[in-house]
Amino acid sequence: MLKKIVLRIRESMWLRPVIYSVLAFLLALAVIYIDHNELAQGIVPSFLLTNVELAQTILGSISGALLTMTTITFSTIMVVLTTYSSQFSPRTLSNFVEDPVTMRVLGIFMGGFVYSILSLLFMSETWYESQVISATVGVFIAFICLAFFAYFIHNVATSVQVSTLIREITEGALKVIRRQEDTLESEYTNVIDDRKDAGFTYEYVRDVKCRGFGYVQLTDYQGLLKYASQNELGVEANFLNGDFMTEDSIAFRVHHSGEINEDIDAVLNQYLKLGKERSSIQDPEFALQKIVEVALRAISPGINDPNTARVCISYLGMALSHLCRVRSNGRYIAYYDEDMQPRFIGKQKRTMDILYLSFYQIVHYGSQDFSILTALIDAFLLIGKTADDSLKKSIWELYIYSMEKFDSNELKDLDQIYLNEKKRELSTVLGIAL
Repeated sequence: MLKKIVLRIRESMWLRPVIYSVLAFLLALAVIYIDHNELAQGIVPSFLLTNVELAQTILGSISGALLTMTTITFSTIMVVLTTYSSQFSPRTLSNFVEDPVTMRVLGIFMGGFVYSILSLLFMSETWYESQVISATVGVFIAFICLAFFAYFIHNVATSVQVSTLIREITEGALKVIRRQEDTLESEYTNVIDDRKDAGFTYEYVRDVKCRGFGYVQLTDYQGLLKYASQNELGVEANFLNGDFMTEDSIAFRVHHSGEINEDIDAVLNQYLKLGKERSSIQDPEFALQKIVEVALRAISPGINDPNTARVCISYLGMALSHLCRVRSNGRYIAYYDEDMQPRFIGKQKRTMDILYLSFYQIVHYGSQDFSILTALIDAFLLIGKTADDSLKKSIWELYIYSMEKFDSNELKDLDQIYLNEKKRELSTVLGIAL
């Protein structure tokens, strides 16, 4: 449930601006109350107080300036989003939109404008009989906005750099992989090759269809485990995080002894969060897909930037090396309760399938570029150093697949010498005899 709330917050573009606007509204009411009751007299130094006419002039100027800065900020955000979509990948837009700095800056500008306008609304010489502090507070807010505007420009200049984007995506994937590592290291989980290995002994099975359609963004595994344990059930997930589900899709299979809650369809669907787009919160493969798309865009004929593609492949290899160290090659994860009774079975992709799906497009579209091939071999080296013996043969098969797709007729003598060196190095790491 908490992860669902976090996901909604991340997807809500206007949440932070609304929060800052509400805080500015409350601040304006507090300052209006202080000025109206002359509470600042004798407490605040006199040089920080102004008469009403000067305060109106200052707040009017600040409100106009902040509205202009808000417009510029919003326009800059739109330009950056266009750049992300056209130069990198449409799937990377969320990385900039979900950046807290972006929405925080926009929220501070909107909050400053709300404060200035609201203070002006209640400011009149007939209401205030003495000097006020509203203008001084407005000036302080203006300085804060100016500082955040400078920081925003720096953040935008950094965000449009492809190396920064790739690093952020990779770090996000590594966080998910580490969380999966914690789950797999638990004594209450076990990776299995066949769902029958979980040990369900129930007589009846009931299919539960999905209520709604969209991509699986979140699955509350602990909630499902707890519900199944409390009701003496065995629940089997029929999807992977990131799968597209429809109302005709079977989401769960419930193993039971004959007595079952009639509302179980609605109950189980509560532990599932669907959305119009994939999310990388529990789906590291989606983060890897973003890196692949940036690499494909870089090696496309319209851009032709193989060095950027090489950077993407390096980060991709690093992320996959962590994934191979954490995950085994089983297709299912069995979850057990405190009595070590199997209660829930979740699906996972085979590690070899993830490796293939991460590289096959790069291999296909980069088959004419020798530098892409060498970058792929370097990535295989990274992965091979952390992979277990069962995966090393698969990595070598992936190397052979890459070589078969590559146009070897274009290789010159120096290319062949360098390639043979890389081949020997890879075979040594993987323990393959040449």
